[in-house]
Amino acid sequence: MKRQEVVIYAQTYDLKNDDGKLVQVGEIHILCKKQAITNENGVSNGHKIAQVEVPFEVAQKIIGQVPAVCNIEYEITVVNNALVLLPRNVQVINEIESLNILAETDYISAFG
Repeated sequence: MKRQEVVIYAQTYDLKNDDGKLVQVGEIHILCKKQAITNENGVSNGHKIAQVEVPFEVAQKIIGQVPAVCNIEYEITVVNNALVLLPRNVQVINEIESLNILAETDYISAFG
């Protein structure tokens, strides 16, 4: 399954597996669909972030290019008797250049 997602963060790191061997892994953070949730304490609104483990090479390939809109190819896998979607390939489509609100405000006011 392939989807377009906004990836806002990517990192690589080393960790020890169950055998005590050092392995390299990656992690990406994906901006999820906008939420409007009502509960007993009130309403929350905004975007949740999914933190997903990915192969080292996948995260390494996009570091320096995120935040960006990406094509993510998911693989369905069974983890603890549950079906889970895991990203196996991430390709950057378009980098997001600036999320600096102050810079955007200055740019807009220059034309006002």
